[in-house]
Amino acid sequence: MIVLAVLALGCAAGELDRARFEVDGGAGDGSIVAALESEAALARRRDAIAPEDAERYARRLAPMLVRRSLRESEIEQLERGGLALATVLDAWTSEPGLERAARDMISTLLGTSGHRDGIDLDLPGNLAAHLVRADAPWSGILTSDHCVDASGAASACDTGAPYAAGVITTRAFLAGNHSRYNLRRARTLMRRFACVDYPIADDVQPRLERALLIPMFRATSADDQTEDAARAGFGNGLACYTCHGQFGAHAQLFVRYDRDGRYRADATGAQRAGGELGVSDVEGLYASHFVDPERARDERTEMLGQEVASLPDAARVIATSPAFLPCATRHLLAYGFDLAEPSGPAIDARTVDEIVRDAGPDPSLRALARAAFLHPDVIRAALAANEAR
Repeated sequence: MIVLAVLALGCAAGELDRARFEVDGGAGDGSIVAALESEAALARRRDAIAPEDAERYARRLAPMLVRRSLRESEIEQLERGGLALATVLDAWTSEPGLERAARDMISTLLGTSGHRDGIDLDLPGNLAAHLVRADAPWSGILTSDHCVDASGAASACDTGAPYAAGVITTRAFLAGNHSRYNLRRARTLMRRFACVDYPIADDVQPRLERALLIPMFRATSADDQTEDAARAGFGNGLACYTCHGQFGAHAQLFVRYDRDGRYRADATGAQRAGGELGVSDVEGLYASHFVDPERARDERTEMLGQEVASLPDAARVIATSPAFLPCATRHLLAYGFDLAEPSGPAIDARTVDEIVRDAGPDPSLRALARAAFLHPDVIRAALAANEAR
């Protein structure tokens, strides 16, 4: 399989490197010339791919990307080797199969499809397919101000919230990720759309002030921990602040969503007295990390160092961050090459950065797919993985 450089799961996996959030600061004619020279070099490397390798690569990719096998006309084109790959892939990105691939990719990432308990689990996939069909920016997966119904028409999202933020304001996402303190919702948001896990470097996501948090989440050591449940192993145990100083900021975005994904204006964020940790005193809702009652019920919080009013603001911060497109690229490569396979070479950060650059600013999934699957390092890694099987 193509192995992507994503962070290991769990708080103990280590902090996110600040460099992954830095944007190339080059400016002026020199950097533009260098970028063009780099693009030309990549194209020359791709064009040098032999005909038999170009066909093998396209055969591997077609079933996932356009949901079919190669056509005879495409096999004939690929007799020109790497020179023909761009022509074949450009045609693929205009086919309906790419819409289905986008639907499957986001549905797989979020674990949402079909209908269950009265919830339309197809809404995230509908939006993904719509964005590809419209050749709209892929950032709309988080920032769209509407959902999309089964017919492909714009529709209100189903949470009852007074706003929309793409797939994260669907009951499919929210009900599928409900948990105490809204931890799973926060973690899934960050893992799936920024490819990060907690703890994140403080200069990327500053920790909340300890005094703002309920006592359990202020602890940085065994001596600090006052909550018996934490001493007994709840969450990350004795040093809760390490992760929850950041978790608390992101989980607060979901404080008004109940376990079924419905928006509730009556949310308090308060812990139920004598009840299970993380469960609110309002039926169906979850408790906040914040100790102050006014702050606990308020959606206002922080995302990646910026103050945000609610989910749409937070979604825009993520979608415009330097983490979003590299993360989308990794998911796209993972989907295209089926990461259920056992082993294979790595696609490094430099390659991902080149793909993002070549896709252009705020690209559609079509543009990102073209840049990703035509990169010579991706092609050669896929061919090497084929040989290793």
